[in-house]
Amino acid sequence: MNGLTPVTDFSRGPQWFTPPSGVEGLDPETERLMFPLFAVWNRKRARNMLRSAYADGKHRLDHIGFSIPPAMRHIEEVVGWPAKAVAAHAERCMFDGFVSPSANDDPFDLDAVLSANQFGLELPQAIRSSMTHSVAFMTVSPGDPNAGEPPVIVMPYSAQWSAGLWNFRTRSLKAGLVVKDVDDYAMPTMYSIYTPKEVTTLKLAGKWVVDNVWSHNLGRVPMEALPYRPDIDRPFGRSIISRPVMSITDDAVRTVMRTEVSAEFYSAPQLLLLGADKDSFLDDKGNPIPVWEFIIGRINAISRDDNGDVPTVQQISQQSVQPHVEQMRELASRFAGETNVPVSSLGVVTDNPSSAEAMHAAEKDLVIDCAAANRVYGAALRRIAQDIIMIRDRTADITDEMAGITARWRSPALPSVIDSGDAIVKLIGAFPWLADTSVALEEAGFTDEQITRLLAEKRRNQATATATQMLAALTSQQTQKEPENGQQDTTQPAQPDAAAGGQAGDSGDAQTVDDSQ
Repeated sequence: MNGLTPVTDFSRGPQWFTPPSGVEGLDPETERLMFPLFAVWNRKRARNMLRSAYADGKHRLDHIGFSIPPAMRHIEEVVGWPAKAVAAHAERCMFDGFVSPSANDDPFDLDAVLSANQFGLELPQAIRSSMTHSVAFMTVSPGDPNAGEPPVIVMPYSAQWSAGLWNFRTRSLKAGLVVKDVDDYAMPTMYSIYTPKEVTTLKLAGKWVVDNVWSHNLGRVPMEALPYRPDIDRPFGRSIISRPVMSITDDAVRTVMRTEVSAEFYSAPQLLLLGADKDSFLDDKGNPIPVWEFIIGRINAISRDDNGDVPTVQQISQQSVQPHVEQMRELASRFAGETNVPVSSLGVVTDNPSSAEAMHAAEKDLVIDCAAANRVYGAALRRIAQDIIMIRDRTADITDEMAGITARWRSPALPSVIDSGDAIVKLIGAFPWLADTSVALEEAGFTDEQITRLLAEKRRNQATATATQMLAALTSQQTQKEPENGQQDTTQPAQPDAAAGGQAGDSGDAQTVDDSQ
């Protein structure tokens, strides 16, 4: 036994892990990259766990405050603003497929591979993880169709179980680490090291051994980073759950707890006793009644004092929770300023409902953030698409068309169908040829699946209309020929041709004429 406690929440794993050294069969270059990779993973682990705790609403305050009585400090209050901020951004980053300069809606038949990997479901999860921890990773590797796997496997990984080294010269990963399996104590038992030449998987089987080595000729690491808001000094981006966000969330939790305390005082009226005997503050055994119990307790009877005077009882006016409500409004405004999430999305209700223009203006900064995030994610997705093609087709050459692949995103502004329709009608009025392109359908707000169905239905209707026209034309020609043939048979029967040697004249009519003669 190593003295660790089994865990059920694997988001809270070990604080530090020391990678093995001297593993038999491990490439020296891979071993050289393994140690700095685990150093990065160990160093960032605590902050990633902290941000996950805020996103899951599991973070406990270290300092509650002197205004919270000890009897109420065990109450757990949760403010879900960090998770709301992440969701508000992630839900506006909607991937809508890959496109190429050749205007092909499915370049290189990528849809089949993406569908087999459930890319439409797992990419939003990777984006959410990226916004929570500042970065997420995606790996591309060959699959085994005989085992029921797709020909190419695309897997997303959270920063809690992966790490990377950045190459500032190539603007890509120098190497990558992915923890693929852990034991009951959240200690790694299998992990993979990704390099520009090979992917090495190590497994703990009594001792650490090299389980698999996949050599590739991609010329780059088959692992891509999905950072949120990266910059020159921090290529792995920044988390939405920043230090200001965590600080404001802590203040909001304290405010909620103070509100609960005020509610308790409101439900237990405070009384002021004038001229009461000190025995009134002792229990039946003569022990002093705790001050807190006296404050929240209810007094039903009280005896006269030593002089026979009746104590005077006065009720103190109750404190209002309105100051705490106003403080929550102020904290919500600060939180909205840090995350660009509208105040109305944080549960703060105003007396006058916002107009459509006001709501659009409040979401403007949020839309700008998401549009910028789509550009960054799109660059990583383009390289992922290229890796898929090269691994599937067993090639290392990036053609001009492959280099031009781009990720298509739906508008983060989420315009209504009416607004999108009005805009595209005006554009078609200025550029009539735009009506015959699929771009018009994209701008109208249709998804990639809807566009595919609409164009297929259009082609089907056109083919049906063409076939109907051809059938009508043939029917019209036959109708015109039939009256001409009928008139010839009625007015002028066919006559025998004398030049045919008389064989045509041996008909019934001709024989009857000869008999009459």
